[in-house]
Amino acid sequence: MSFRASWRYRFDNVMARGLGAQIGLLAGVTVVLVLIAAAATILFGAQPEGSKSDSFGRIVWQALMHSLDPGTIAGDGYDWGYLTIMLIVTIGGIFVLSGLIGVLTQAFGDQLDGLRRGASPVVERGHTVILGWDQKILTLIGELAEANRNQRNACVVVLADRDKVEMDAEIAALLDTLYELDGRRLRVVTRAGSPMSMEALGLVALEHSKAVIVLSPEYQPDGSHSAISEADTRVIKTLLALSKSNDTKPLHIVAELLDPRNEAVARMAVGADAALILTGPLISRLLVQTGRQPGLSAVYSELLDFAGQEIYMSLQPELTGTTFDEAIGRYDTSSLIGVRTAAGEILVPPPFGRAFEKGDQVIAITEDDDTIVLDGRPVADDSAIIPGTSTRAASPERTLILGMSSRLPVVLRELDAYVAPGSQTHVVGEADPSVVLDDVAGQLQNLEVSAQVGDITDRGVLDSLNVPSFTNVLVLSETEGRTQEMTDARTTVALLNLRDMERHTDSIPTTSEILEIQSRNLARVAEPDDFIVSNMLVSLMVSQVAENPYLVAVFDELFTAQGHELYLKPAADYVEPGEMPFGVVSEAARRRTEIAVGYRLARNAHDQDQAFGVVLNPTKSTAVELGDDDRIIVLSSH
Repeated sequence: MSFRASWRYRFDNVMARGLGAQIGLLAGVTVVLVLIAAAATILFGAQPEGSKSDSFGRIVWQALMHSLDPGTIAGDGYDWGYLTIMLIVTIGGIFVLSGLIGVLTQAFGDQLDGLRRGASPVVERGHTVILGWDQKILTLIGELAEANRNQRNACVVVLADRDKVEMDAEIAALLDTLYELDGRRLRVVTRAGSPMSMEALGLVALEHSKAVIVLSPEYQPDGSHSAISEADTRVIKTLLALSKSNDTKPLHIVAELLDPRNEAVARMAVGADAALILTGPLISRLLVQTGRQPGLSAVYSELLDFAGQEIYMSLQPELTGTTFDEAIGRYDTSSLIGVRTAAGEILVPPPFGRAFEKGDQVIAITEDDDTIVLDGRPVADDSAIIPGTSTRAASPERTLILGMSSRLPVVLRELDAYVAPGSQTHVVGEADPSVVLDDVAGQLQNLEVSAQVGDITDRGVLDSLNVPSFTNVLVLSETEGRTQEMTDARTTVALLNLRDMERHTDSIPTTSEILEIQSRNLARVAEPDDFIVSNMLVSLMVSQVAENPYLVAVFDELFTAQGHELYLKPAADYVEPGEMPFGVVSEAARRRTEIAVGYRLARNAHDQDQAFGVVLNPTKSTAVELGDDDRIIVLSSH
């Protein structure tokens, strides 16, 4: 290796060591330059007149001043030898100072770049941490902003494997919109890094957070669809990293999983206390429930939205010894739906004859946690109540499912739990149906399933299906190989075709799945009876559980076919048509061992400004006019 190559290699190594080494190199060059100049000045006797007796140290100082300040040379007199030496020192100093400025500028730029990349630790307390980035994150942040509206200095920290500048831009646009609409303001801090990295997790102050939300990356940043196994694997790796990176205090973790088969592994990674929300089965259940009861998604949206009526828990010692049946009528501005026992068990609802015990908390739908008060009055006039029960004999149904989705096996299993024996379902979609049919083979008790390959946007395919022969239609999102925007566009085309076909036949209840909240207005053009904005509902539920971990058990009860759930039942089954206080409706439901939590007016079913006709938790003393086409929202086991 040549001498030049060796020195070049050493120089490169010094420059690669960073700011300190680079400044040290420039300082060394300056020292050598000054010492050589001072030695040359003495050696050649080049001191100007009046400075012949200056010491070596004095000459070194003068040379250093020339290297730092080019203007010093103007006062050096007329000794050309001295001027020449100091000119060389000045020129060398200019190069050294230029190099120093360049080094400092580069270091400053690196610091700014590091800030833009989000590489600095967060110093926050009581904040909510969101790990990962998905299309639903903006809805989630909006809900957290509403939930923390009354909190000073509320903060959300987002850690995602995404460019920080892009994240900041999208979030800033959302927050500006929220503030302009209703004054909601929330500080959002972003950090770039992989949520699966323990080093990156160290940036977000996990030990001081109030909740950690792990999003399932169902979609990549470019909008392409992620495989379920890949998404769940990334969530589980993130949970493992969380368990290893924090040992100071237990974390309140809320995590999404798409496949219920991965729940056991996730529990091993994070423990039994974490709230795991199985969003795949959840959306499938909601699709099935809403498909059989159009309007139910509006009820759930209202219930899960922080801006509306919510589920709260409160200690009510005044109820000790009172049965649950008696306590229902003790509330006017709240709707009692369950009990959290002193032992922590969630009962939604408990047996109506169960008495409240010391330490029990009520679970109620109400506007805020401070509005759960015993302000109810007995029903003065119950003459409008229709005696009897609202149970109707179930009959076989024929369901048409358009779209071959990864949710389909769960949808079929959930549908089987609801329908009467002898029911039929026909599936049409692009993918090979044999895979789905093999997956559910032998698991269905009440449902007979048939399938065919077809394009759900093709009018000819839809015409060949004899759609009027079905009881209801369910349109699933076919996401494979498509962006969310394109998937929703295809769903809307299918809905438009179905609506056009209904102009010549009887109307059939139609429910569709929509992925993006921005697609809602587009989907409404087709006037479906109901639709599930899956990403929005998942965001709403995750935000609710992040604020109150006990709600997981409540939601598990509401969103499964077993036990109690919300139903939309004809008002005419409960009360005579006409105007009456809602407390009369509540009393009618109570006599059937049900809980009335609201109603839906048919005349407002397609009016977004009127919440699609849904009124949740109305004040029981307020009068409401109900007709034959209106529905009562009840918590019931059937």
